[in-house]
Amino acid sequence: MVTTRGKKINFSADGSDGEPDDVELEVPAVKRASKRRKPNKSNVKDDDTAFEPSSSATKGKGKAVPEQPQLITRRGGRGGKLRDLMNMPIDIFAEVCSYLEPFDIRRLALTSQRLWEILMTKESRAIWKRALNAVPGLPPCPNDLNEPQYVWLLFSSECQTTGCSGRGTRADWYHRVRYCADCYEVEMTNNWLLSYNGQIQSQFDSDTLSVVQKYFDSNPVMRRTWVRAGTKKDEKHFRLSTLKRATAGYDALSTPEERAEWLTKLKDDRDYRVSTGKAMREWKSKQMADRSKDIEEVKKARFESIKAKLLELGWEENDCPTFKKEFRDIAFKDQKLTPKIWQTILPKLEPLLHTERAERRERERQHRRFTREAAFRKFYNQARCEVVKLTQGVEHGQILPYWDDLLRIPSVKTMIEDDTETVTEAQLIRVGPDVRVFILKWWRGYLAKWVTAVDSGTMAGFEGESKSWLNKEEQEGNDEEQQEGDDEEEDAISAGIDALSDRLAYATSGLICRSSRCKRITWFPQAIQHHLAERNSYGIEWLRHHMEPFGAERKALVERMLKDLGFEKPETVRREEVAEEASEKEYLCTRCDERIAKYMTFEELITHYLDANTWYDQVTEAVRTNPETCHPQRALDNPLPTTINNHEWLSNDAQIVRKDAQATREAVLQLQTEFMKTELTDPACATEYMAKHSKEPDLETDLLTFTAYPRPRLLLRMKLML
Repeated sequence: MVTTRGKKINFSADGSDGEPDDVELEVPAVKRASKRRKPNKSNVKDDDTAFEPSSSATKGKGKAVPEQPQLITRRGGRGGKLRDLMNMPIDIFAEVCSYLEPFDIRRLALTSQRLWEILMTKESRAIWKRALNAVPGLPPCPNDLNEPQYVWLLFSSECQTTGCSGRGTRADWYHRVRYCADCYEVEMTNNWLLSYNGQIQSQFDSDTLSVVQKYFDSNPVMRRTWVRAGTKKDEKHFRLSTLKRATAGYDALSTPEERAEWLTKLKDDRDYRVSTGKAMREWKSKQMADRSKDIEEVKKARFESIKAKLLELGWEENDCPTFKKEFRDIAFKDQKLTPKIWQTILPKLEPLLHTERAERRERERQHRRFTREAAFRKFYNQARCEVVKLTQGVEHGQILPYWDDLLRIPSVKTMIEDDTETVTEAQLIRVGPDVRVFILKWWRGYLAKWVTAVDSGTMAGFEGESKSWLNKEEQEGNDEEQQEGDDEEEDAISAGIDALSDRLAYATSGLICRSSRCKRITWFPQAIQHHLAERNSYGIEWLRHHMEPFGAERKALVERMLKDLGFEKPETVRREEVAEEASEKEYLCTRCDERIAKYMTFEELITHYLDANTWYDQVTEAVRTNPETCHPQRALDNPLPTTINNHEWLSNDAQIVRKDAQATREAVLQLQTEFMKTELTDPACATEYMAKHSKEPDLETDLLTFTAYPRPRLLLRMKLML
């Protein structure tokens, strides 16, 4: 019979700081046996041979009973099947416990008061040591803990606060404690709270705390990868109860020698706790990693078993929604799959599998459609580049219809909606003529809108032909027009496009950018390129908001210029006939003084006449309102200089533009250079800089210089330009 003589293990290890004193191991509660009806006592004695199973003495007529193994059953309503465990020899009991894990021994001790009294004695210490030595890589038990405490700290997930039933998720290997989240906030603190929290500061003497605090900081063991910021939300590395005992012990010492000796012992104890605490932390981290790996392997094995059974039932591997939480909670569980579990989870898996199969097939159908659309888009990009010739730098996708607009073509719509892996080359060849006719019709309609806008002088009513920009009624109307004109020949459509393109190429068909910082004049199709680059927009629908065609006045001005340049029919002159290169500056305004006039391009010349009236009006108003500023030497009562606006081309039939030969142009430039050196070199004004660095005068620069540096010679220059 197991003897329990000897003292029980004292869980208060002899530590210098007495820290483990309040760490108590729970003792199983003794439950009072419930009252039961006493069984009828038999007169048969325990040593009666008739009670033995081998005996033939039975009730009734003494029939022989076959020999059966003896079972451990309840006797007298007390005890259980393990009641004879207390009767086995101690060496056999120790041998049985040697096959248990350390934490299993602790749980065995908690099963009854009797086992607790047996396993929590010094005579049973060998059992604990043998179990701990069997754990691979486990650091030896520290000398400030006994074996049951060490097992509780490393293997248990219980809070060590007496009476708390929470999970001990927060372990401190330096202080050898494990708390739940709530108890951790109460029992532990950090440096910030010790320094600034008045409620905690009141529990300690500041001088004593400053001496002993550094010996109880678990930061060397429990530090994280990040750096503490010095706030109240820092990690808590100080145990309040330990600090209280340490400060009390320090104050109890009277002589400096005793205190110095005591601090030396605390330092040695701290170094020991740091080294053993790091070992425990590293082992626990490795154990958790190995445990996580084992759990993952169990989960994968369970999923593979489930997948194999699903394949046997006719499901496919892609039908398993492994990315859904509902499926993962069932399939990836750290529990081995058994036939009973399979019968339980199969009804839960089938709805998820049906849903995933339907969604997967829909995704595959959409992917096949996307593949067909991609092949058709590539074909359409090549076709529209061949059909419509645009200027370099203009993307066809920005002005021509989107590819999905071509779904209005029945043959294209049928090809795209046919659920096949991709479209073949033969299918693309069959729909090629329909695509070409659609693009040509769209382009012809687009050019017709341009011609209408140029003739009317306004972009109102100009709309893009892309289906994405049309409302429902307009889409239906365009579809009907297309169906009515399906028999139209491609050559006839191309001829109409050529005629419209020629009409837009007239010099009188220009457009002006509405941007306040641009105001550039362009012609089709360069207007599209300029619009897309200036506005950084996408789509021709926005073009009508940012471009303005020539009105009647601008058209008359252009015709007047063309007439002066010698063209007999200015209304039909193409832009290319005026100048081969738009950047050539070969035209001279005849209304400006030849000594300061500059050569301009055809576009700049139009802008020059359109803006000249506005500029001269501003200068004239400045001279009239501020004569002292414009001419300081002139008296207020003297008459102002008379300005004549010779750029008024409507009321004056004189020539407004000319195109000089190379020799004449060189002579004019030489004249302007000599004039700027002799007449525009006033050292007191900015014209001296202009005479050195500018060969051609600029209207805007002249006006700014005139208002910023008023001098008499500047007034002379203004009079010359007028």
